[in-house]
Amino acid sequence: MKPEFEKIQNRPLHSFIAKVVKRPKRPTLKEAWHFHPEVEICLTLKSEGRRFVGNNISAYQSGDLVMFGTNLPHGFITKMPSEQIVLQMQENFLGEEFLEKPETKNIKELFIKAKRGIQFHGKTQKKAKNKALRVLQADGLTKMVELLNLLSYLALSKEYSFITNKSFESNMKMIELERIQVVYDYILKNYQEEVSLAEAARLVSMTKTSFCKFLKKHAKKTFSEMVNGIRINHACDLIIQTDKNITTITYESGFNDISYFSRTFKKIMLKSPKAFITEHRSLGMQR
Repeated sequence: MKPEFEKIQNRPLHSFIAKVVKRPKRPTLKEAWHFHPEVEICLTLKSEGRRFVGNNISAYQSGDLVMFGTNLPHGFITKMPSEQIVLQMQENFLGEEFLEKPETKNIKELFIKAKRGIQFHGKTQKKAKNKALRVLQADGLTKMVELLNLLSYLALSKEYSFITNKSFESNMKMIELERIQVVYDYILKNYQEEVSLAEAARLVSMTKTSFCKFLKKHAKKTFSEMVNGIRINHACDLIIQTDKNITTITYESGFNDISYFSRTFKKIMLKSPKAFITEHRSLGMQR
């Protein structure tokens, strides 16, 4: 299943889209992964799950604020109801020369950064939410002014990080994007049990050697790194949402060895499972 091209229809009397998207759930990547020429700002009001952007997979939750550049494949998967503010606009939505003006230099740079995907943090999330809500509530020229206000605010924020790595190739061919999605869907379906590099290679009609080279070139990860990333994300979910012990979490996340799980967890999360448990459960986040 290839990432779907999403044709975005502008609403009458508006040059950009501002909407709230509600879904009961979207548990598989094949239902979610898509791309479009519009730049997108997405603020999650309610939901949690996994966010796929280019060659990156990360956990997300309520408050998540991200921005995707033109034609950057992305998608959110979740098993729970979700509600997101979505703003979508062409880079030239105010004319071909708009971004060439001295006053819009920062916005032009923001659109360039967004080609790698941007996640905003800290106080920027809260303030941007209020600004995005004003975009939704306004109309006419005021709606445009509120959008420019939001874009200018995000462009000046220092509280952000890139989602994909610098070497990510956003101009991958459709067949390459399709293969990466097939691999992720296979891992997501089987990560709690045994996953096979040979089976993943078979699913995309490649030899194991070619498959490994393909992943290193286009996903910038080995197959093992992709599997471990998804397993550790699941382990983090179990730590935050339950009071299960490390042994149980290890096996329910698809690992067969507690020591290997702990090393892998620390490598990815930059802290031990025990430290992560202490941090989150002391905040009363267990359910």
